[in-house]
Amino acid sequence: MTFLLGAWLGCSVFMALVVLQNLHASGLVMNSPVEPVTRMIKTLGQDQMTLLLRHQAAQQTRNLYYVWEQAQIVLGLAMGVCLYFATQKRMFSLVLCGIMLSLVMFQFWAVTPELGYRGREMDFPTGGDVSSGMVRVLLLYQVLVATEGLKLIIGGVLASYLFVLRTSRKRSGRRQMDLVDDADHSHIDR
Repeated sequence: MTFLLGAWLGCSVFMALVVLQNLHASGLVMNSPVEPVTRMIKTLGQDQMTLLLRHQAAQQTRNLYYVWEQAQIVLGLAMGVCLYFATQKRMFSLVLCGIMLSLVMFQFWAVTPELGYRGREMDFPTGGDVSSGMVRVLLLYQVLVATEGLKLIIGGVLASYLFVLRTSRKRSGRRQMDLVDDADHSHIDR
């Protein structure tokens, strides 16, 4: 159960790093291109090549989010089942897991599809009302980042709760063991 939670939180942080790296990918290619890329840049033009590379990075990021959200739904359901059976049906841990899963489902059904649609529109802007479309895309990214941050905070609270719960179980188990030991040794000493 703590392994699943650790995997969920760790992969979320890893995905954030991948997304940040994707933002800089087009700049890395354009700043120090190899010879075949230099020829492509001359053919397409620097602005068009930059636009194409940014589109590719944005599309890759959107696809990664979609796949990661599917994996998170599976992880969340598996963790919920484990928490149900491993924590004697304690509601606090189940509620936290449910909130995390709800945030992922909100992302999966509301934010990511809209981001995919609006994002593709903004990858190749066509004059007109570019600023309002860009504002929508940036707002969707902010919602995505906020839900990811909230999910990580709730996951941290859940991890802390599970560690405290586990520690208190060990202590109570040791106390019961000590009581049994005292009872066994009391009749021998007489």
